[in-house]
Amino acid sequence: MRKIREALRLSCEGMSTRQAAASLSIGGTTLREYLYRAKEAGL
Repeated sequence: MRKIREALRLSCEGMSTRQAAASLSIGGTTLREYLYRAKEAGL
């Protein structure tokens, strides 16, 4: 849950997907999935 929240914060701050994924030590595909699901949920 913490990484999802942090991923949303970094994305809102304008950090690129690649940079945010590296910062969170997760894969780019995982990060894009988090962002997609958040968008679908209306967050």
